[in-house]
Parts: sequence; C-alpha cells; structure tokens
Amino acid sequence: MSSQAGYILTQFTPFTFVGKSIRTSNETAEADIGNLWRQFLEQKWYDAIEHKSGDRIIGLYYNYEGDFTKPYSFAIGCRVENTESVPEGMIVIEIPESNYAEFISKGTIPDCIADTWIKIWNSDIERSYTFDIEVYSLDDLQSDNAQVPIFISVK
Repeated sequence: MSSQAGYILTQFTPFTFVGKSIRTSNETAEADIGNLWRQFLEQKWYDAIEHKSGDRIIGLYYNYEGDFTKPYSFAIGCRVENTESVPEGMIVIEIPESNYAEFISKGTIPDCIADTWIKIWNSDIERSYTFDIEVYSLDDLQSDNAQVPIFISVK
C-alpha cells in the first residue's frame, strides 16, 4: 500500500466486459473519448447491455502500442455475467486477473478524470499497459462531486 503516492494496490479477479470501442491516442483522446461518451449516453448503450454484473459503467483502456504516449483502444461498457446476448456493434473483452494501483478521481467530470490521469502519468508506478479501468456510477456522469476509481494495471 502506498498512500503517499496517492494510490493503493489491489487485485481484480477475471471478468467479462461488453461495450463499444474506439482507437485513439492522447493527441486526440479528449475529443474521441468525449464523442464516445456522448454516443453512450444518447444512444442508451447501458440499457442495451444484458446480464450486467452490478450497475457500474466501465471506461476501459487497452491494446496499448507502448506507453501512454502511443495509440491505444478505449471502450465504454459494463461488466457482465455472461455473453449469451451481445448487442450488435458491441465487443466482448475478457479481463484477466491482475494487480492494480487504485487512484480516486474527485470533482466534476471530465476535468477531474483528466487531472487524475496527469497524476498517473507523472507517478512512479510501474505500469503493465494491459488494462486500465475507470469505474463510474450513472450519478457520477452528471455530478459536480463525482468519485471515480481509476485502476491502473501494474507489474
């Protein structure tokens, strides 16, 4: 545990994710990810995902070409119990067991999320660049007082 560095270490068991994905990089991420979130909300993707495990929404970073300065994929969706019925246009990703550094982003979205990512990029954690996970409630998306955990996969 490392409270001085602003994060705690934790572990996730494997889980299945269903959602929609884009390819982006930090050069265009603000617009690309913002557009994906708008589509998620306007097109009610949350309601379309069946067999959800809980009521959380996941922002998933994966398929990194290198470190955070290189292109990566970003998806929005949910953890699911099974994939018997995956909506058209959505993907299934199996997230393996892994160790994570947990950061808590507090404030108004998206500004607090961007601020937390800057802290992550400037931290000394040894990232594995496999899967990084933001966990939202529906309330967080419309709150000036959001508290969003961000889990960074570590070596």
